[in-house]
Amino acid sequence: MIGQDDQRSYYRMMVNADCRLVVEHPVTPEEFTATCRDLSTTGMAVETEQPIDIGRTVSVNIASASEQIPPLQARGKVLRSTKESSDVYLIGIEIFDLK
Repeated sequence: MIGQDDQRSYYRMMVNADCRLVVEHPVTPEEFTATCRDLSTTGMAVETEQPIDIGRTVSVNIASASEQIPPLQARGKVLRSTKESSDVYLIGIEIFDLK
């Protein structure tokens, strides 16, 4: 729930879903497997084993467990990349395009 100290305008749903994350590069895109921790209308947080530079454009694909619900395909910009432990980074992504 959004508290008084939270600056977000939208609720975040806890997701914990596997996803495919592609960091867009002019020459060769980098592809990672990641875990989407949470998701809102305008952003998401994903866990990766590698840091991703702030400002990078990324594509995220989360498969659906049901044929009746389409997979989530989004593009966004990395706003935050913090080290959580020796092999886990939390990446904050602002979504600017949903497909």
